[in-house]
Amino acid sequence: MAGFAGVDTTRLLVAGMKVAQDAVRVTANNIANVETPGYNPVHVDFQRTLREVIEGRGTFALRRTRPQHFDVTRQYLGAGSLVRTSKNDYNKVDIEEEIANLADFRGKYAVYSSLVTKQFSMVKSMLSQAR
Repeated sequence: MAGFAGVDTTRLLVAGMKVAQDAVRVTANNIANVETPGYNPVHVDFQRTLREVIEGRGTFALRRTRPQHFDVTRQYLGAGSLVRTSKNDYNKVDIEEEIANLADFRGKYAVYSSLVTKQFSMVKSMLSQAR
């Protein structure tokens, strides 16, 4: 589906959904570790990550510090997209910030998915009228 200025809008929206989904996972992991001593939260730079996905760049591998760890490589979050934050207290997770981030990323996912649904609905309507 060709969109504005030669941009494939379906591809863009699906990429946005995937980045938002990964951002929700990263944020949920931060929330899950809210009481883990010494845990440093990881945040996703949404715009940068989406730009990398659109440009076809960006995979990252999680560092394995022990042989028992799973070897995980994510396709959509580029290495520069993860930002470690740090405060000077015992646990570095700010629960209010993480909950706000979670709501933001879930909202983005909902918007992108509803736009994709609407787009396919319009195509379906157009094709049924062409018969």
